[in-house]
Order: sequence, then structure tokens, then C-alpha cells
Amino acid sequence: MNTEPSSCLVIEDSVAGVTAGNAAEMEVIAVPSIPKQVDKLSSASEVVNSLLDLQPEKWGLPQFEDWIEGTLPIEPWYIGGPVIKGFGRGSKVLGIPTANLSAESFSDILSEHTSGVYFGWAALSTRGIYKMVMNIGWNPYFANTEKTIEPWLLHEFDEDFYGEELRLAIIGYIKPEANFPSLESLIARIHEDGRIAEKALDLPLYAAYRDSPYLTNPLPESNS
Repeated sequence: MNTEPSSCLVIEDSVAGVTAGNAAEMEVIAVPSIPKQVDKLSSASEVVNSLLDLQPEKWGLPQFEDWIEGTLPIEPWYIGGPVIKGFGRGSKVLGIPTANLSAESFSDILSEHTSGVYFGWAALSTRGIYKMVMNIGWNPYFANTEKTIEPWLLHEFDEDFYGEELRLAIIGYIKPEANFPSLESLIARIHEDGRIAEKALDLPLYAAYRDSPYLTNPLPESNS
């Protein structure tokens, strides 16, 4: 490359790669491929949750130009299933009712997608299509032992709809999952994420997915 090592930026996912970058006296960003290795990568200049969170401008490189209104468009993915009861924290503790899907049914998908806050559109079999923001991850504030999918439909419903078929089109990313010093700060951040998603979904880029066939094709009615 004909450049000084100190002018090089290494992006690595392994302990050996981070060690090699440090030994070469290069700047190193670690993107852990195995969550339990995070502590072992602390010698890196920076550790980020995923490549979605990489900010090249922090290292004197051109800024990514695909962020829009605090959101990052992603390759859409679609999942669906009956709404299940979760931990009971959404309504009772946070005042934010979530429409949870079974983590067991989507274990493969959960392993593929990094933890964080996403958004998109949600369709309910008997009610319609709504804006949605969702968390994927372990909810560090509550110290979950399993990775979960917790969508929040940005609409006030008069009643629960457990068992109803829910379909999701996930089309954008907001931020990595984080811990919070207090319940109040967690609630405030969830509402801020909701406002970001609400505004972003009015943009033509995201609004177009509201008419996705996965959401608009007839949905099976609830058996409940």
C-alpha cells in the first residue's frame, strides 16, 4: 500500500486480527463476530456492535452517505407469526405495549441479524398496516438470557390482540442496542426511537414498502 502503518485502519472480527493490527501499530476497529469475545477485543482502538455502526469520519475517512434522518436503509427482510405474550414488561413496566413474536420460531434469523433498534411496517390480520419500531437483542437493562424480537406498533389500540397474525417488513436501522442507567432513561430513548421511526417512515424511500405484497396480501384471520 506504500503508506505508513499509523495511517492504516484495520477492521477485524477476531482476537488474532486485533492483536496483529496492534502489533503493526495500526488503528484497529473490532467488530466482534462472537459476543462473548468483546472483553478480549478491548485492546482495539474502538469496538463497534456491527458494521452498521461503523463511522469512518471518526478516522478521517469520507462519511457514509446512506444515512437519512438518523436512519440507515437496509436490505428488507420479512417475518411473521402469531403475537405472543412476552415478559409483561412492555405495558406494565415501560408503558409501551409490544407485539412480541416467538424467538424460537426465528432463531436462525436472530442469529443472522445484529442486535439493535430497527423499524418498518407491521400488518395485523384484522386491523390494518401500521408504522413500527422494534428491538432485537438481549435488552441489557433487564439482563435477558435469550435474544428476542420486540416490535412496538406506533398506534394506540383499545385491546390486546394476542394470537393475531402479525407480519413485519423490517427496512431500516436506527442504532445499536444499549444499556441505560435508569428505567426513565430507557423509556425516554424508546420514545425517541419511536419518533425517529415515525418521521422516517414518511420518507418516500421507506413509505413505498407499506404496499409490500407480504403485508398487503390477505392475511389469515386470528383463531382467538
